[in-house]
Amino acid sequence: MYGELYVYTSCTNRCINAACPLRNIPRYEVCPYQFKNRIGTIVNNTYLMFLTESFGTIYTNRYFVCNDTLKCIDYSQVCDLVFDCIDKSDEADCTNHFKCPSSGTLLPKTKKCDGHIDCSDL
Repeated sequence: MYGELYVYTSCTNRCINAACPLRNIPRYEVCPYQFKNRIGTIVNNTYLMFLTESFGTIYTNRYFVCNDTLKCIDYSQVCDLVFDCIDKSDEADCTNHFKCPSSGTLLPKTKKCDGHIDCSDL
């Protein structure tokens, strides 16, 4: 399970032993050079969050905020075995894969101890 499905099931506690990778709230000031068509909305009377037009006239906020807060990516790019954030935070808190110690290559958990050598440093 990867991407948006992983984010949904882990963050709604529908997946046992899966950590929710969402750490930063997509506030209006993050990812300043992306989504020029964003609009702001007040959340819980405490902060301004942004929404973007996603499906015709429907506005959504399906963004993972990288730890550096300079880039936002769609939920489908989180925990998908690809580093999309410069700081690699989109794969940092995922429990659906492991990282080869020396190379840093991400592999699905199904590859661990499967009888094939996938990491040269194991």
